[in-house]
Amino acid sequence: VQVVLAPIMAGMALNKWSPTTVEKVLPVAPLLGVFSTLFLVASAVAQVRDPIMEAGLGLQLPVLALHLLGGLFGYVVPKTMGFEESIARTMAMETSMKSSAFGFLLAKLHFETFLTRVPSAVSVVWMAITGSTLAVIWKYIPVTDEKK
Repeated sequence: VQVVLAPIMAGMALNKWSPTTVEKVLPVAPLLGVFSTLFLVASAVAQVRDPIMEAGLGLQLPVLALHLLGGLFGYVVPKTMGFEESIARTMAMETSMKSSAFGFLLAKLHFETFLTRVPSAVSVVWMAITGSTLAVIWKYIPVTDEKK
């Protein structure tokens, strides 16, 4: 509740009862998002640094493949079903960027075994890299097949 619903409810309440405050914050919201992501990634990785280093590519490659394949299927499936480019891109972003930070938090809260956090910590890094890369690439490729 406090991790998912509380921030959403707080944002909705601010937007409804203090829209001028929201308008003032909007220009810096992307920068706040970048720093929030940076701190989430750094925190998760720092907590399990040694096991990550010991696991090496045997952990890195499957986790990277999870995000790459999620994005690929998230794009290809809607396109083959006839959806517009913007919908396919949105699906790709959503499927390639499943919340690894949330997985890390759940593992930390609900499993006593320390090593259950490691895959999610690695996933946080690859999620941030693949999602950011995809966003930058698509920024320069215009959407041309949208219906008006």
